[in-house]
Order: sequence, then C-alpha cells, then structure tokens
Amino acid sequence: TMKRRKVNHACLYCRRSHMTCDEGRPCQRCLKREIGHLCHDEQRPKVPDTPTQCPTTTGVSVDVPRTYAPGKHTKVNEGSFFCPPITIMPTLVSSPAFTTQTTPVPLSQPPPPLQSSSHPSLLTTVAAPSKPLEETTTILPAATKTEKFLLTAADQESGSRNERLNRVIRAKYEAGLLKPHNYGKGYTRLSLWMDKNVSQESKQQILQPLSVLRPKFRAVAQLLQDIDLVFIEEEFERMLLDYDRVFSAMGVPACLWRRTGEIYKGNREFTELVGVDGYMMREGRLCIYELMAEESAVNYWEKYGHVAFDPSQKAVLTSCVLRYKPMIKEGFISCCFSFTIRRDRHGIPSMIVGNFI
Repeated sequence: TMKRRKVNHACLYCRRSHMTCDEGRPCQRCLKREIGHLCHDEQRPKVPDTPTQCPTTTGVSVDVPRTYAPGKHTKVNEGSFFCPPITIMPTLVSSPAFTTQTTPVPLSQPPPPLQSSSHPSLLTTVAAPSKPLEETTTILPAATKTEKFLLTAADQESGSRNERLNRVIRAKYEAGLLKPHNYGKGYTRLSLWMDKNVSQESKQQILQPLSVLRPKFRAVAQLLQDIDLVFIEEEFERMLLDYDRVFSAMGVPACLWRRTGEIYKGNREFTELVGVDGYMMREGRLCIYELMAEESAVNYWEKYGHVAFDPSQKAVLTSCVLRYKPMIKEGFISCCFSFTIRRDRHGIPSMIVGNFI
C-alpha cells in the first residue's frame, strides 16, 4: 500500500482540516469539495535574520550597559521598549550571580533614560510607530479579507449549492478579487475599429442601433449595486464553463462573445475555419466583428440591435462573410450564421453564442 503523505505537506485546506492530502494540485479532496481552483500549498513565513528577543522574568541573565556616566544619557536599544519590563527582586539583584566586572554602577541604580517618570517624552517618541510599522499596518486589512475569502471557500457552512456559491462570491468581492466587467472599454474598442476599417456610411449604420441600446443598458445598470454587477460577471464565468462541454461535443464551428463583441471562447473547428490560433479566442483578444467583412459586420449589429431587448427572440439566422486569417488579410469565406443571445437575471444580453456553417 502507498504510504500516506504527512499532513504538514498537505495543501492549505487539507492542512486546516487535518486531513490526508495527495501529490496532485489540485488534490482530489479539493476537487470533490468543488474548490479545486483554490487548492495550493501554504506559504510559510520567512524567518527574520535578526529577530528581536524580549527578556523574560525567568531568566538569570540580564543585559546591562557596559558603562554609565552620571549626568549623561546612555544610548538605549529602541527594541527593548517594545518588550515587557523586567521585574527583579532586590534579594535576587544582590546575589553573587548578578555581579559583573564591566559595570561600576550597581543594578539597583538603573540609568535615568530607563525611568518612565524621568523622560516621558522619550517614551512618547518610542511608542509612536515607525514608518515600516505603518506600511505593515496598511497591508493587514487586505490580507485579513483575503484570508476570510479563503476560509469561506474552504470551510463552508451548510446550505444549497447556490447559497454556498453566493457566500464565496461575496467574500471574493470583499477581498477585492472579483470586479465587474468594464463594457465601456469594449465600446471604445469598437469605435476605434470603425474609424480604421469601415466607411463613414457603415459606421453610421452600426452606431444607429447602439445609440438606442446603450442608454437602456445604462438605465438598468444605474439601478444595480456593485455586488449585483459582480454576480452578473459570475454568471458569465459560469456559462463559459458550461460551454466547454458543449463546444467539445459539437463538430460545428462555434464561438461565443460578450455583447460588445469580445470573443471569450471558440472551438477547434472555428479556429480552423478562420485560420486563427486558439490562443486568440480567449479573454477578448479578438472581436467577432474583426473577423467579419464590412457588410457582414453592419448586418450583425443591425440584427443584434433588433432583438437585444426582446426576450421572446433568442436565435437569429442569417448569412455572413468571414475573413480568413484576418491578421494578414488573406481571403474571405461565405457561410450561414446563427447567433443566440444569453441574458442575465436582469434581462440584459450577457453572452452571444454563434454557429457557422
């Protein structure tokens, strides 16, 4: 039988739960708990080179200044002021164990700088945090929120799948790790593309439906809070995962994009159809209108504008001309084209899925 791995080598969440882990990352236990994307080894804090040690009352060795001249202030290590004061009984101080050859002044007469009543200004100065401590303090709140998110994702309370997912999303949002998508950049990108690639007439034909849709989008968005926009983005990410299985099972060229046109997923058949590497079909590196001829791009935006806010109309069948290898402008491909609009919980188009034949 295979020897079980020690707990101190386990991932962060198995270690917290005192459970046996395995070599894989993500481990099988995290995969079963549906937190495989969070599975990682715990980062151990680095040991400082010169740690400051605070004296204790149980020790028999006390650091004493080597020389002390009455009437002059002796330089004191500032680190000692952050440690607990030493309480020494008179009988213990007078014992032979505390005699020293390098200190002419008895220990029963401590230097004036160490007396809190003699130099209140000194203690006030030392008590104020130094600059490095201020920087550390500013980092602590963010680290605490991140830790809260990790704990929420790892050790969840009972509830339905959606309730547990909502708790994770809220903790991730509060930690600053999940933000709403900026659609304004998508429209700016579309405007720059039209300035360089289409005629003025075609540009006006594209802007006409967008001028009607964008105010509607803004009107709905103004009624939502930031956390609502985050949930909309989470729904988009969830649909992306669902289409992983759909695209891999179908042999028809297909891809999906946001309502501003940025492509976020395309199957192998579609990349071969347009002659583009699969890397360009992720994270909005290419837009669907950048793969279309000018007339087809105008046709798409017009038809999209007609059905964007019509919940009864989900699929549109039309034709289009795709650009083959658009980076080098090699050629064009005529094909049939259908697109389906996926809407979020507020009725706003969130994802458009296209099939090409």
